[in-house]
Amino acid sequence: MRAILAIAVAFGLTACGGVETGEPMAPEATEQAASELAGSCEALVGTFCRPGAFTSCTWSDGNLGECECQRTPFNKWLCY
Repeated sequence: MRAILAIAVAFGLTACGGVETGEPMAPEATEQAASELAGSCEALVGTFCRPGAFTSCTWSDGNLGECECQRTPFNKWLCY
C-alpha cells in the first residue's frame, strides 16, 4: 500500500510541476550540444556502422555534412 501511495505522490508532483528540474539551459549551450552530437565528419569516415543509417556531422572547417552507412560488405560511414 505504501508503494502505491509513494508512486501516486511522485506522479502527482511530477505532473503538477512540483519537482524542480534545475537551472534552465542557455540557448548557446543547446546549440553547442547539438553541434557536439552531430560529431566530426573526419572522425566518422571509415568507421563501422549499421547499413542504411544516416547522420549529420560537422567538417573541420565548420560546414555541415551528412553521412550514410555503406551497404554490406563495407559497413562504413561515407560522408559528403
